[in-house]
Amino acid sequence: MKLKDLFKVKHAGAALLLVVALLAGSCSKEKGIGNGDNPPPAGQPASFELKTKLDSVLPVMLAPDSVFKLEYAAEHVKSVSVADVPTGWTADLDEKAGTVTVKASAEAVQKAKITLKAVGEDTKEVTKAVEFYCLNSFTDPKGVFVLNEGNMTTENGSLTYITPEGYVIGDAYKAVNGTELGNVAQDMAFYNGKIYVITQNGDQNPEGTKFVNDGMLIVMNAKTLKKEMALSKTELQGLDWPTHIAVLDEAHVYLRDNVGIYRLNLQTKELKLVSGTEKAPKSQFVVMNGKVYTYKSGLVGGILEISPESDQAKSIRFPFKVSCPINTVLGIKAADDGDIWLMSTGNGKKAIGKFNLASKTIIQRQINVTPFVGSSGVAFAVKGKDFYYTDDKNTTVYQMTFDDNKELDSESGLKAEKLLCELNDIDDNAGLLYNGMAVHPVTGHVFINTIKGYAQFTTNQIWEFDFKTNAETPVAKYENYTHFPAGFFFAPNNN
Repeated sequence: MKLKDLFKVKHAGAALLLVVALLAGSCSKEKGIGNGDNPPPAGQPASFELKTKLDSVLPVMLAPDSVFKLEYAAEHVKSVSVADVPTGWTADLDEKAGTVTVKASAEAVQKAKITLKAVGEDTKEVTKAVEFYCLNSFTDPKGVFVLNEGNMTTENGSLTYITPEGYVIGDAYKAVNGTELGNVAQDMAFYNGKIYVITQNGDQNPEGTKFVNDGMLIVMNAKTLKKEMALSKTELQGLDWPTHIAVLDEAHVYLRDNVGIYRLNLQTKELKLVSGTEKAPKSQFVVMNGKVYTYKSGLVGGILEISPESDQAKSIRFPFKVSCPINTVLGIKAADDGDIWLMSTGNGKKAIGKFNLASKTIIQRQINVTPFVGSSGVAFAVKGKDFYYTDDKNTTVYQMTFDDNKELDSESGLKAEKLLCELNDIDDNAGLLYNGMAVHPVTGHVFINTIKGYAQFTTNQIWEFDFKTNAETPVAKYENYTHFPAGFFFAPNNN
């Protein structure tokens, strides 16, 4: 596959990002041409064109230490030169071959404009400028990752990246490494300058089909996406369809599968089942205060707390609430103050709750709809006290601002709930939500994945909304990039 095939263009209407400028010197004022006052300049003007086909929207994306060759055609020129080569970039000109070989180092400035200049026989200059973007840093907290499962029967997982400028890189991991993630990528975690990706099948799917990829668990550098470690399905033998991952340190990597939650020691490669986590839900972990949290549904349901000091989970039970009992938990997330947000159902009522781990008390607000929960276990997105979710019809988006005034009853949330938009009314191809939504922790924008249908998954949309200003028109819509998206992920904001 050629490098350009790894990238696709942003949605229609994007600003033109590839600059190809033709600058010619101005002619002097003529007085009596042919009478010797101002004779025409000697020689012919330069004919100077780029032969390399370039995208009309996206800059040339270049991984560090890889090369991109620009070919040009020049006639009637005295010289060709390269200008404006920024720090960390090289542009080697071969006039005889009519090429410029461009390369970026790992330390290169990320955005570069390299200008080719031809001087014609008539001494006038013709310039062409090409925009480049070096794939040497993915830690900008305004960027967005979309992890893709891939088609279980035919392809590997992938990692889409949307830069802060809105450029979309279809598979950033492959662009950097030249290899692919494992089959059915499920979840990823950030820890200590690294990204950890867990895949369901690694290099072999349940039908026995072998895939060429980097395995079941991949560890990469968070800044460069360079692979640092990869464990195959054989090396993680015993795991039964792993789906979620949390990382406290290299000796405490937690993996959820169909049996329960295992602790993986990456130093020894030992897997150990954490007692009390049997049949743990298929849902993303919450990591805070040096501990890992998941939940348990049912009449004796509660939060399961895993600390690095023990391979035994601690159960913190939910209180019984007559007004809105908790029978089924749909998902949990960390609140800003150390509490845990949870979405639940019970006795036909749906609610969002704020659970205090120390006091074992909960504040609940009912909602009207039964939220959709994707296969990744994401039922809602939250920033501050603003919750976003869709109903089980899948593409109607709702918002509710949680009021934690203890004097209010649980039914106060029913009035606070707002219908924001119906995605299928905006785009007929937005047939169904696929694996939930997320709120960008920096911008507050809400990101949503939709696909036309399970059989038409290559027709898809990544929606970006600023619901604070407009609920009907997205900030951006990126079309046909995902392959069964597992979810959105954001680099930690360490500022």
